[in-house]
Amino acid sequence: MSGTTYKPPRIKPIVAFRALNNLLRNPQDTRQVALLTSALRGRSGVKQYNKFKTSLVGAKILTEKRRLADILDNHAYLATLPENTLGHRYLAFMAEENLSAKGLKEVTAEADIQNASEDIRIFTDRTRDLHDLYHVLTDYGRDEIGEICVLAFSYPQQRLRSYAVIAFFGALEFSRGLRQLNIGATSVLSAVRQAYKHGKAANWLPGEDIEAMITQDLEILRHRLNIPPPGKYQALISEIRQKTPWRTGPIFASRQLIPG
Repeated sequence: MSGTTYKPPRIKPIVAFRALNNLLRNPQDTRQVALLTSALRGRSGVKQYNKFKTSLVGAKILTEKRRLADILDNHAYLATLPENTLGHRYLAFMAEENLSAKGLKEVTAEADIQNASEDIRIFTDRTRDLHDLYHVLTDYGRDEIGEICVLAFSYPQQRLRSYAVIAFFGALEFSRGLRQLNIGATSVLSAVRQAYKHGKAANWLPGEDIEAMITQDLEILRHRLNIPPPGKYQALISEIRQKTPWRTGPIFASRQLIPG
C-alpha cells in the first residue's frame, strides 16, 4: 500500500440512523446511501481491499492507477460499441435514467474516505462506480425494490454493512407499502434473498477486469460471471404492473402504486 498506514474510521451510529431514515423516506437519494456507508464502514472494507491488491487484476489496476470512471464517462466511445455489449447497454441504461458516473461521484463526495492512500481511494472509487454496472449485469431496475436487490447482491461482493442494513430495512418498509395490493412481505423478502444468493455465488466483480468486459457480449458475460436472471424480482414487478398503472421508475415516489 502506498502512503501512510490507513486508519479505518470509527462507526457513527447516530449519523447512520439519520441517513437510513432519510433514505427510507426518499429511496432515490443516493447521497444517503453514501453517508450511511461512510458511517458504518469501520474496518468492513479492509479485507476486501487486501483481497483486491493481492489479486492479479487488482495489482495491475493499482500499478496503472486506473480509474473505472474514465471509461464509464467516455460516452462517445461507449456509443461506438455493438448494442449487445456491456458498454453499450450500460450507456443506454445511464441515458434512460439520466445518470452518469461523474454524477455518482459528486453526490458521494461528502462521504469520501479521509486520510486514505491513493491505492485505497482507487479501490473504493472502483467499488462505488460498479453500482450502475451491477444494475446492468444483474438486470435489476432502478425502482425501489430493484435498488434494494442490487444492494443485497452487492453485499456479499463488497461486505459493506450499509448494504445489508438498507436491504433488510428497505425490504420491510416496502413490504408494508405493498400490503394494500395484497402482496405479502414474503414476495419482497424472497426477491431480496435471491439477490443475496446470486451475489454470493457470482464471480467477485471488484476483482474482474471491468475495462476489458466493457467490449464483451452482455449475455456471455452473465454466463461466465455466474449471474442468472433475477426471477423472483421479475415476477414481483410483473405482479405489481398487473395490479397498478405503474410501469417503470420509482414505484412509491411516483405515486403510481395505487390505481385511481
